[in-house]
Amino acid sequence: MQSKFMRYGYLPIRKDDCSYVWQIPSQDRCKWVRETKDCITDSVIQYTEILFCTFTSENKLLFGIGLILMILWLLYLFLILGTTADNFFCPSLAVIAYVLRLSDSIAGVTILAFGNGAPDIFTSLVSGTEEGIIMFTELIGAGVFVTAIIAGSVAIAQPFRVQLLPLMRDASFYIASICWISYVIRDEKVYLWEASSFVLWYLLFIVVVIIMQIYENREQRLRGRIPSESDPDILRTYLANKDMAVIPKIPVRSRPFGLRTKLDVAIAVELQRKQIRKGSLAEAGREEDEEKEDGDRPKGLFKEFLYDINPIGEEDWTNANSIFKFLLTVRSPVMFLLQLFIPIVNATAAKRGWSKLLNCFQLCVTPTLMLFLLNVWRAHFGPVSVVLISLLVGTVIGVIVFLMTDVDRIPNFHNTFAFLGFLFAMMTVYLIANEVMAVLQCVGYAFSLSDAMLGITFLAWGNSIGDLISNVAIARQGFPRMGYAACFGGPMFNTLLGLGLTYGIEASKREQHRATMRMSDMAPGCLAFLLCSLITTIIYLNITGSVARRSYGYLLYSIYFAFILVQFLSEFKLIHPLGVDHRPD
Repeated sequence: MQSKFMRYGYLPIRKDDCSYVWQIPSQDRCKWVRETKDCITDSVIQYTEILFCTFTSENKLLFGIGLILMILWLLYLFLILGTTADNFFCPSLAVIAYVLRLSDSIAGVTILAFGNGAPDIFTSLVSGTEEGIIMFTELIGAGVFVTAIIAGSVAIAQPFRVQLLPLMRDASFYIASICWISYVIRDEKVYLWEASSFVLWYLLFIVVVIIMQIYENREQRLRGRIPSESDPDILRTYLANKDMAVIPKIPVRSRPFGLRTKLDVAIAVELQRKQIRKGSLAEAGREEDEEKEDGDRPKGLFKEFLYDINPIGEEDWTNANSIFKFLLTVRSPVMFLLQLFIPIVNATAAKRGWSKLLNCFQLCVTPTLMLFLLNVWRAHFGPVSVVLISLLVGTVIGVIVFLMTDVDRIPNFHNTFAFLGFLFAMMTVYLIANEVMAVLQCVGYAFSLSDAMLGITFLAWGNSIGDLISNVAIARQGFPRMGYAACFGGPMFNTLLGLGLTYGIEASKREQHRATMRMSDMAPGCLAFLLCSLITTIIYLNITGSVARRSYGYLLYSIYFAFILVQFLSEFKLIHPLGVDHRPD
């Protein structure tokens, strides 16, 4: 039974929808929220209940304070989401790619792309098909943001010459992806084979990247040059640079965590690849550098432990401006917990991040914490709790490693910590993404905002703002192509994998292998503007001879601002959404 009450976005509100709360008398809203299934989420904290029961909508001032706190908490969650991906995902994934002997091309478009797309991928999986509008518009809206605002900002910060062939490849695949997605969602149903086609299309993209890379390597070997490639994911593209003859060697950091962790790891991996191509064995020199630059680290088991769990590094604090000092301060409580429980292997850090007491402590407790994150801690093997078994086994392994290792010498099996760190970081990102979705829904209920608008604005901006800051920063340092090349393959990865996995999993559970996709009237506009951004890029760069000038950045800005303007006017019913026929017949 639908009511006549319409929330923004032209979507009718059902009486069992939590947004219907504003049609309930103010004194009964708290009880109604607690009893309505749609208001209850799987998050750790029930935000809607807190907002309507603790702050109460009867008192407008108190309710306004509650809303402000919710939005601030949402921004904080986005900060922690990006921090976890940058400091724990990327270094571990780089090591895993090395351990698994993945080629540069495969690592760039698969495992390393996953590290950078983790926030988008996990928010998509967390939202599921029930919140399909939020998920879909976030993925497409983030695509518009990245291909317009981030790409435009890089060009404005540092005009440069684009590598046209890789760009045409990535943009063409992205355009084909959007066209296919538009065709699939026309009936708001996604079959299992259609969801699988999203993943298969990305696999085809990987194959094309590898084939082009093989051909380029062969051509450059014939010309006697060292090959230099560009991959579509942000970490992989940090490794590509033809504007400089030599990629500078970065100093070995005293800590495996920091504001420059992702960039340091990327440049280090590129340097290592370049040394391998030259046939040089730089390991000895690297060890000398480590010893030489290890002076900032304290000596001793307990001093090193306390140094490595300090959430604010002295180097970061000294080099940071007032804004970054504020961010370092507010994120420090969570960083302390992350550093304490998530193992990390970082090739750019002294001793590759090895900290004997800390790593052995993590072996003891981290597996047990995983049981709580997976919500399986209540399970039993016979009469024995799985928590007790995990804690006992972890403690035994931790004690054995402690007895077998030395404080100043990296153990041979140190790379295995990267796998443990990857698993725990993945679960942490999933947990944070779950909280992000819950807070977003609460804010949507409070403002009567449509799910589409939440996805286009809060979620898309929150998951992409970190890339904007890092890409512009690297462009200003003289590496514009590194940040730019990620603006096309990365969003395509997130969109295809996000939609393919979410709806593929849901469709596989149905008898007819078909999942229902809830769509918004804003969806056609999102797709149209994304295509406009991609086509504009292709036309502009072909006209200018692949030179990205500042005018290119301003052109992309105008496209995004037009996109946002149309969406806001549609949300507040000042104009009709694109693609909707409002004629009475």
